[in-house]
Amino acid sequence: MRAMNSMIQTCADTLIENIGKMAESGTGQEVKRSFSAYTMDVIAATGFGIMVDSQKDPNNPLVEKAKDIFRISIFNPAIFLSLLLPSTTKLIEKSGLSRTVIGNQIYFRKFCRQLIQQRKETGINENMHKNLLNLMIKAQLKGHEKLDPEEEKELHLENITDWRTKRGITDNEILAQCVLLFVAGYETTASTLTFFTYLMAINSKCQQKIYEEIVDVLGEDLPTYDNIRQLLYLDMCLDETLRMYPIATAVERQCRKTCTIKGTKIPKGLSLRIAIDTIHYDPKYWPEPDKFIPERFSEEAKSQQVPFTYLPFGAGPRMCLGMRLAKMEFKIAAVQIIRNFKILPTEKTENPLVFSDHFLLAAKNGVWLKFERR
Repeated sequence: MRAMNSMIQTCADTLIENIGKMAESGTGQEVKRSFSAYTMDVIAATGFGIMVDSQKDPNNPLVEKAKDIFRISIFNPAIFLSLLLPSTTKLIEKSGLSRTVIGNQIYFRKFCRQLIQQRKETGINENMHKNLLNLMIKAQLKGHEKLDPEEEKELHLENITDWRTKRGITDNEILAQCVLLFVAGYETTASTLTFFTYLMAINSKCQQKIYEEIVDVLGEDLPTYDNIRQLLYLDMCLDETLRMYPIATAVERQCRKTCTIKGTKIPKGLSLRIAIDTIHYDPKYWPEPDKFIPERFSEEAKSQQVPFTYLPFGAGPRMCLGMRLAKMEFKIAAVQIIRNFKILPTEKTENPLVFSDHFLLAAKNGVWLKFERR
């Protein structure tokens, strides 16, 4: 994480340069596009050690394919059927209903496969920047990149000893993690930054408090993995942003053994869909849930929270593995934005926001803001 700090900072510098141009124009703009380009650059750098620079080249094919994946509505027939009847997935693929989604997934898999092969052929220099792809390739055991199906049955990931000493990580698993990194890390952090800046625009006192904290704690220092952890109020505002706007509005878990909870029997193997947004707006746990109140996440308040009532990253052994990286990526950008600019609403800024019907939480008409240099 510390080794990735400079790469994220480089991406944040370009973001601030672009926001500076918005400030100079004096007009409001839809901000999600800028944040999406920033997160794409961070993923490419920290995940693969490559510089895409989509903030200066928004028409980069990689960026366009990523955007297409998240344009799919939950009311698309293919998506709707696959949600209700998972067994229809293969039929849907053959029918062509989900051609856009499948085609973009194939593009990402091909891109990642070529990158893996190229990195193996050129070799990994110990002095190269640390990134996820290099770390995964180094975690492979020579001769175990591909396993016989029978070997796979004997060596499960849950058995850590076997995984470390006999199995290593396979090419297919590296490929799967690479594709997942693109899909899971691109839209989520960009949306969080979008909703955060929106909340700062309509809650100017909170924005000023963050600015004062940055000045007091960091001074002129650049945000780093270590010093951003001292920005306690910024952390509270991030947590409250994700309570009000959980990017993934639901999480699924599979029941591993039959059990009964409050009189309801849940059979083994049943998949449960937990509505995160419903929990986050339950006044039983969150008084005045429609209000932005960062103090809900002070250390004292968090100690009194009911477990599993705050789930922006999921919870338990299957919670989001990228949480710490996502938070660092978010905070570096947030610090640089607020220390350089005031975030203001425009005549096109909705309050409240109207949401789209996409898989991930998104504003239907975009989030329009303007920036003013401090």
